[in-house]
Amino acid sequence: MDPNDVAARPSSYYVDCPACGTSFNALNAPWCSCLATERTLVCSGCGKCFCRAPRAYRQKFWSEAPPALWEAKLKEHRRTAEPVSNPPPESVRRPLILIVDDEAGIRRMAAKAAARLGFGVIEAGDGVEGRHLARSHRPEVILTDALMPRLEGREMCRRLKADPETRDIKVIVMTSLYKGQRYRSEALANFGADGYLGKPLDPVLLATTLRALVPTPENP
Repeated sequence: MDPNDVAARPSSYYVDCPACGTSFNALNAPWCSCLATERTLVCSGCGKCFCRAPRAYRQKFWSEAPPALWEAKLKEHRRTAEPVSNPPPESVRRPLILIVDDEAGIRRMAAKAAARLGFGVIEAGDGVEGRHLARSHRPEVILTDALMPRLEGREMCRRLKADPETRDIKVIVMTSLYKGQRYRSEALANFGADGYLGKPLDPVLLATTLRALVPTPENP
């Protein structure tokens, strides 16, 4: 690497937080822990990220971002997308959560949030694999994306609830598109879901929902 290239890299990229207006250095900011396809950075002033900021703000942020920040984003994406292998049924920690999402990064962030609450974790990349793992591992709760290839999350939930062997498993459906009350009511009434959450998902909201459905030793 050319030393001149390193010296030329900026050490700061100041932006105004869309929530509080504080100017903060994005190159020194940590990534948020939201369950989103592309996570964003946390403001040093208010501690909020900009996952829910207007699209125009996010587009401007990244269009003006220096190469160093793009490199950090790519590195973070690769880190969260590292493949994992599920343990056999007899080795899992209880209570067990099955996370079903076709986005590997979202699965990893959800897994970390659930593990901090005392859950064992297994993962699936679509509804077909999720249904198979539900039958083989019998998790206490499933957190699934609504829209996925092969078998979408709501239909997977409906089939699990219709099966006597898996109908008692709690299922939480999450979505980035269908957030209205109509879709929530449909998921609960027609597909048998036990919870319905919008993306990007705040870990605090996920924790509250999980604790209400499945108490853990750490959170009775």
